[in-house]
Amino acid sequence: MKSISQKIDYIRDENDSFQTYLDKAIQYQFRCIFARNKEEYDYAKDYLKNKDCIIAGAIDFPEGKMTLNEKLEMFKTYASYGFQEIDYVLNQDHVEKGDLDKIEEEMSTIHQFCIKHNIQEKVIVEMCKLDGREEIKEEICKIAKRVKPAFLKTSTGRSFKGADLNDVILMKNILKDEVKIKASGGIRHLQQAQKFFEAGASVIGATSAIQIIKGGTKMLNFDENRVRTEHQNGVNLIPEVEKIVDKICEDGYSN
Repeated sequence: MKSISQKIDYIRDENDSFQTYLDKAIQYQFRCIFARNKEEYDYAKDYLKNKDCIIAGAIDFPEGKMTLNEKLEMFKTYASYGFQEIDYVLNQDHVEKGDLDKIEEEMSTIHQFCIKHNIQEKVIVEMCKLDGREEIKEEICKIAKRVKPAFLKTSTGRSFKGADLNDVILMKNILKDEVKIKASGGIRHLQQAQKFFEAGASVIGATSAIQIIKGGTKMLNFDENRVRTEHQNGVNLIPEVEKIVDKICEDGYSN
């Protein structure tokens, strides 16, 4: 099983400086971090040089209010900075109205731009705002299956509800392996993460990413002080920790 840290997009804690955020991403070897502007992108690109960590951006996040043309201009700007992975929110007015033609136009137009500029896009749908309207959720997934963006994502994590396991199951049933799924919002523990991966998510987004990783060490009484001490001494025990976490995910865990 692929290392769990490489399945987590690490969301910055607002209490952390950008420097602290990057240091934590390196220490725990997370798949991805987010930069908010060119200055952060340039700094992260240099600081994370030779590290297996993607620098992603977010567009129209979390509002989802931009027009398609406004979004495209932002994509052009981010592409010029060098971003190769971008999360963006589908226009929420179109989503809530169930305007499938507009949704497909936006998703398809942006996907064509991303193909041309070698960008992996994650299309964010606030699935929770469509609860009780499963047919719209299904139709959006069918659009994604036709368009084939890199990822379809469950939520911004900023709405009244985050990722829902049933939504991931629905998405996986339609998308199969043709479009990857990212679950985001409210995932704080290893047990939750495990369930989302089992349901079909390829990646999760989490501010609590370190807590998720540490959850596995606590379950098996791994000596976290040893990890901290050895890290300070230049010894990286994170792969050892990840093996423990991966073993838990493979074998299952229950309280």
